[in-house]
Amino acid sequence: MSPARCSAVVAIISLLLQLPASGAAEPEKDATEPAAGTAIVHPSDNAVMVYVPGGEFTMGIDRPEAERLAADLGYKDYHVIAAEEWFPKRKVRVEGFFIDKYEVTVGQWNDYVKKTGYKSALPKVPEPGFKGNADLFPAVSVTWAEAQQYANWARKALPSEREWEKAARGTDGRLFPWGNELPTAERGVFVDLSKEKKNQGTHTEMVGSKPAGASPYGCMDMAGNAYEWTSDWFEPYPNNPEYERMLPYTGHKNGVLRGGSFYHADHAYCAAKRFGFQPQETYYHVGFRCTWTPPAGYFASPQFKVDQEKTKDREAQIAREREQK
Repeated sequence: MSPARCSAVVAIISLLLQLPASGAAEPEKDATEPAAGTAIVHPSDNAVMVYVPGGEFTMGIDRPEAERLAADLGYKDYHVIAAEEWFPKRKVRVEGFFIDKYEVTVGQWNDYVKKTGYKSALPKVPEPGFKGNADLFPAVSVTWAEAQQYANWARKALPSEREWEKAARGTDGRLFPWGNELPTAERGVFVDLSKEKKNQGTHTEMVGSKPAGASPYGCMDMAGNAYEWTSDWFEPYPNNPEYERMLPYTGHKNGVLRGGSFYHADHAYCAAKRFGFQPQETYYHVGFRCTWTPPAGYFASPQFKVDQEKTKDREAQIAREREQK
């Protein structure tokens, strides 16, 4: 090799050594970014929202976890609970976002209807015989399009699967919003968990009725109460080793629901659980919550402080409404 060529090669190698390794460097953190779980009140629909910081988290589960979960819940294998739909377990990244602390309520839905004149084919109220303030129950019988229409009106969005799952399970890979312990009646509005009546449906309750089941960021009812629409189509995750099992019912046929409900089954409360309905399909145990990505500069703005200060009064109002019959 000539001296000139040798010098050029050395120069290129030196330049490459100065470049950061691909994927090795974490993006610079916004110095004004608030702590995880910081709450605000969104001005459009008066919803309390909590902050989920950006970064990596564990999404999905692997086969050994699926086998253990199925056995712990009393099922013969993980295919009975369709856990292959949650494969593979991997690290994924999301940008920081706010998510509704509670499922969108009947009261919020009625306010949306009043302000827009929207007419739904199905009522969004709880089933007859409910106990409590109807305005604090999750809005149900919501189609995918209706959930998105509400989100658009509120200048928010439906959560992606990634966003929903991070908000539900945090960054430590837990199976459920509260940890790795199996569901109990204190942790969510669930189906009947007793051996005698296993998986019989129950009924909805007012949002936030089971604080012991809160997620790491303070989100309520991310397991149980109402199923929640996300923004994604139900498709196999990339590199799913059992994707062929999903081919008959995927291909932009169903939208993804998360979180289980008071009607489905105990395995639906795992934070990695995925479920799907056709876009026009809905039932009296299907609702939603929204996300919001703050604009650049929001955390350093006076508006952020105003929105934070509103949370105390809004939570107090919710507490008062909870006492109304």
